Amino acid sequence: MAMIWELVRNWNMQNRWESRWIPFEFEEKNFGNKSFYNTVCIEFVWEDVSGTLNGKISFRVSNNQKTYRVLKEINVNSENNRTNSYFLNIFYPSFQFFKVVYEPNGIANGRLSVGVLFK
Repeated sequence: MAMIWELVRNWNMQNRWESRWIPFEFEEKNFGNKSFYNTVCIEFVWEDVSGTLNGKISFRVSNNQKTYRVLKEINVNSENNRTNSYFLNIFYPSFQFFKVVYEPNGIANGRLSVGVLFK
């Protein structure tokens, strides 16, 4: 069974950021054949932190992309030159879409990468 890794975004953690709505199911077409993949894991990695980093990552889910529910909130706390990560495993999603929102609390430098694993 194939797995696909997609980097959703890599950005500076000083600023608030909100992803687009991403479908839990991914369809790939190759030479007339269709393959369907489901989201199984989302990875958050923050690195190159200078100063003390505080913030919150919200994982939101929706069926219509207008209303949403916060499924998980992750508090981000890190210090100088630390790399840290958080994995969020997805089991049998009952929603069609998800979105990631990062909200900083204070000013710090660093990068946050969000990746999705489809299987």
